[in-house]
Amino acid sequence: MFRIGEFAQIAQVSARQLRFYDQLGLLQPAHIDRETGYRYYSIRQLPRLNSILALKELGLTLEQIGPLLKDSISATELRAMLTLKRAEVERSLHEQQAQLRHIESRIAQIDRHGGTEGFDVILKSVEPAPFLSLHCAYADMDEAVRMISLVAEDGARQIKPALRDKLIVVARNDRDDEKLDLEIGFSLTRPSNAAVRLRGDYLLRASELPAVETMATIVRPGTNLESHTSFGAVGTWIEANHYQIAGPCREVFLEPITGPPGFEGALVEIQFPVRQVA
Repeated sequence: MFRIGEFAQIAQVSARQLRFYDQLGLLQPAHIDRETGYRYYSIRQLPRLNSILALKELGLTLEQIGPLLKDSISATELRAMLTLKRAEVERSLHEQQAQLRHIESRIAQIDRHGGTEGFDVILKSVEPAPFLSLHCAYADMDEAVRMISLVAEDGARQIKPALRDKLIVVARNDRDDEKLDLEIGFSLTRPSNAAVRLRGDYLLRASELPAVETMATIVRPGTNLESHTSFGAVGTWIEANHYQIAGPCREVFLEPITGPPGFEGALVEIQFPVRQVA
């Protein structure tokens, strides 16, 4: 027989751990001296202790281990328990891998830009929205900016405030020509069949922005010469986190551009539909 400290040393556990297992009824001393209160353990108790430690290593709780040691759970039930535990561990590993990729993308942003301020990429889902817009191709960015300004000014004047929501530019990248393929308009607070005629005989027509399950988004101030850094930050994040682009990019103006802070200062949310790469 060994005193608790000696048995703990042989088993490579702490005496405190043995006392805790005793309290739970998992491993009680073989003998307790009535006069001194000393706990004594037999070497034949070592296999039971090793079983506790092995099941604990598998991730089972002490509450789950107790019935197993009493042989009240069948092999089938144990297998089902371990299968559930395996799924839990796999899910945890997947979450940790995703967290690791987020950390790597932040490190890449620091390496590229010297910091991460203004480059926070957030995943979100987007609901479908009624959309009043026009779809055109533009020779260059200057031409596109003029049209965005026209839509913003005439749309703000002609679409009732209660119906008008946010100015949105949808950019498609599935064409091979060099022109900018853009859809420019306003999301609406409710469905409407209204059409709005703009200066130059352009027409905003009713459609719908589809729902997107996963959008990689970033918020930046204004459309200006520094805008490319925000797009680059999203691209860095998408690549580092094993996603791929799954649809047209959207620029959602969170503030009006027809007044202060204006086109170059209004907050814009860049949205890229993405899907996880297998």
